[in-house]
Amino acid sequence: MARRRTPARAVRRRASGGRRPRRRKDDGDWFLWVVAAVVLLLVVMWLVDVVVANWQLVIGGTIVLIAGLAGALLLRHRVIEAREREWLRDNARLERVDRMTGDRFEALVEALLRREGFRGVRRIGGSGDGGVDVVATAPGGDDFVIQCKRWGSTVGSPQIRDLLGALHAYPGHRGVLVTSATFTAPAREYAAGTGLTLIDRAMLAAWFTGSFTLAPRARHGAGRRFPPGRRLATPYPDGELGLEGALGDEPA
Repeated sequence: MARRRTPARAVRRRASGGRRPRRRKDDGDWFLWVVAAVVLLLVVMWLVDVVVANWQLVIGGTIVLIAGLAGALLLRHRVIEAREREWLRDNARLERVDRMTGDRFEALVEALLRREGFRGVRRIGGSGDGGVDVVATAPGGDDFVIQCKRWGSTVGSPQIRDLLGALHAYPGHRGVLVTSATFTAPAREYAAGTGLTLIDRAMLAAWFTGSFTLAPRARHGAGRRFPPGRRLATPYPDGELGLEGALGDEPA
């Protein structure tokens, strides 16, 4: 025989949409949280007791761990530096440069800057670089922006204008345009008096051998000093350094 519903039960069923009320799943969650908190507190108290009872051992282990991490980081840094020096030694040749892609040429310029002690060397070349390929800070504190042109033809005045325009986004930076080719006479005339440094094929060869440095001396006598005979990179007419063909083929 079917069970008859009382009016009160029917009213409650209608109020709940005709469904029986479900038991809330989180009714017992508070108990689990209390248990977890107690367990965590006991673990913390145990760790404190262990540290207090063995504080010398804990301090010694911490020192050993920190020293090990510092040593590992230092070793990694030296390994990276050694690999970069080897890569630079193998690729700092004009005949190698003539076969490089633009990205690889930018990497070569980065390595040369780091060899001189530049800090914060960062490549930003790409479709949105705004005419700047590498940024870096010299040991003396001067900021540089460098544009790299791995070209087989001469670099003209339009490229000088492009770099001057890009410098507006980098106030206080010195502009450098380095190329594996040469600059036209109008380009050199255009750059004269602008403060730009032009590094052509001959100067690039001199940079490879360390005949000059791009980094100026530190202000007020502080920072890195360079041996006598190493000069700052400044624009020179083609062939003035007498290094045509150094470490590679004749200039294009």
